[in-house]
Amino acid sequence: MAHDIFISYSSKDKPTADAACAVLEAKGIRCWIAPRDITPGADWGEAIVDGIHGARAFVLVFSSNANASPQIKREVERAVNHGLAIIPLRIEDVKPTKTLEYFISTPHWLDAFNPPLEKHLNYLAEIIRRILDGKAPPPAPSPVAMPTIYGFDRRLVAGGIVSALVLLALGVNGLFASGPPTFTGKWKASKVTLESGASSVSDFSYATDVFAKPALEGPDIDGTLEVTTLGQYHYRSSAQDTGTVVADGKDGLRFTSDINHLTTRIEYFLIEPQYAQSLIGPYGGNTGDMGLVLNAPSPMVQATLVGMPLARGFGTGVDKVVGTWRFRAVGIPMMPNTAVELEISHDGRYRFKGETDEHGMMTAADGNWTRTPQTGPAVSGTYVFDGSGRVTCAAANGTTVWERTN
Repeated sequence: MAHDIFISYSSKDKPTADAACAVLEAKGIRCWIAPRDITPGADWGEAIVDGIHGARAFVLVFSSNANASPQIKREVERAVNHGLAIIPLRIEDVKPTKTLEYFISTPHWLDAFNPPLEKHLNYLAEIIRRILDGKAPPPAPSPVAMPTIYGFDRRLVAGGIVSALVLLALGVNGLFASGPPTFTGKWKASKVTLESGASSVSDFSYATDVFAKPALEGPDIDGTLEVTTLGQYHYRSSAQDTGTVVADGKDGLRFTSDINHLTTRIEYFLIEPQYAQSLIGPYGGNTGDMGLVLNAPSPMVQATLVGMPLARGFGTGVDKVVGTWRFRAVGIPMMPNTAVELEISHDGRYRFKGETDEHGMMTAADGNWTRTPQTGPAVSGTYVFDGSGRVTCAAANGTTVWERTN
């Protein structure tokens, strides 16, 4: 498939790369990104070279992880030799190594380590569109003024395996101009309603709506939120989904949830251990693990987990993926601390579980909130109180009803 942009990134920065891809393609800029655009069974190295040669520009998600990656250096060198415009999206305040500095001395540097990430990705899209159209890049966006109101925001999780479970935020303000009610205190999620297809990289990491939506709307959701008078918040949540899974064709699985009884076909492919080693550390895997890539019905949603099938080497159908597959993000830039586990058994059953543990600062006033977590992109939405002990918080991916516990 024809594309405009090749996105180069360290596997440890996949959430940011996926977010950039989603924003660019939403604005009509077709991207090539691994592993999504590598045909199952194709030679990985040849596919990378073909992807670079077929692009008109090259986006490098630059971080300390990319700085230390020999693969990134090879990709950048190929892009330079092919005459592509290179746009580094710097998500950490680090200097490039001498090798990378030699290749990417470019006027198109974009610093994106100050939230919100969405602002930087929209500006990235403007730069790329102008480059593709042969025009001068747009002026850099002005810095965002920090709000003066202390407050809180929170979001409850649903899965984004990538994407898939969703963090729905609410706002808190210890001193609203109109007085109480206030978000300060302890809360428990009593109801979650998700918008289909609204999963993002800030959801339960690497889980699709197939698992996230029933898990968060089911009976096993456990979400708690604590907000201080200074707007500091601590959010924890867990949810799970169970159901049946059957093989559907050579590379397809059909999942049916016990909670909402919906059936969804997901295509998948396995990454052999020699190619999956870069995923082991950041994804919480073990030496020798394989990668499992799930392509959800939407072309914008892909999940990568690590594990080892129990029937390694001789499995067929569902048996090819029987085992425990996981993703754990702790301390990864631009991603909340989350964990996902998908168990598939020989009897055609699956169990999905997602967890998140998030800290940050929030602001809220006049029915609007904004959350800035310690890791992960800032998000915003609206809230409506029903008395002092119940509040409904909405975001683009759905709503959460919170009830006070103290």
